[in-house]
Amino acid sequence: MSVMTGEQDTDARLVAAAARGDQEAFGSLFRAHYRRVYNLAYRLTDSRDSSEDVTQTAFVRAYESIGRLRDGQAFLKFMFRIVVNLVRDRAKSARRKPWVSFDDVTVAGAGAEPVEFADPSLDPHKITAGAEMHRALLEQLRALAPEFREVVVLHHMEEMDVREISRTLGVPEGTVQSRLGRARAKLREALAGWLDQDWE
Repeated sequence: MSVMTGEQDTDARLVAAAARGDQEAFGSLFRAHYRRVYNLAYRLTDSRDSSEDVTQTAFVRAYESIGRLRDGQAFLKFMFRIVVNLVRDRAKSARRKPWVSFDDVTVAGAGAEPVEFADPSLDPHKITAGAEMHRALLEQLRALAPEFREVVVLHHMEEMDVREISRTLGVPEGTVQSRLGRARAKLREALAGWLDQDWE
């Protein structure tokens, strides 16, 4: 049994208990997944304050609707879907794009919130040839339209496959593939000669 399967089985038991009103079970889900949920919110919003607010709201909504979650093993994907929807709603309300804020990653020891990458090869410090490349990468990630940034973050940083992203975003798999293809093309063109990661 893989680590992920073990985690999912644990989630299923905790979700079932939480759906019966066990608050400690939900607390265990909160503690187990808070960091990854926060990291996703942080990548999709413009500040630590915003990501904290999105994360807290996401867990509140999850708690309120956990009885409707049919597959307890999919709790993390359920949380990701809530986060994406919250970020979209906030962007619409603010009438602006939800820029990714990776600036703090580059300022060590200045109270910066660390951003963890599920795929270490995507850590900007490991795919750049220097400060210029790093700045260019951050600039291009910010420049991606929200629908493209979402699929890049979910696929390359959260290691979700196309089917999982399709279910999370509520769009057809073909749409996910198209958005990934267009996002990769934009990044390749902008970072030609610098990027040693093939966005495939």
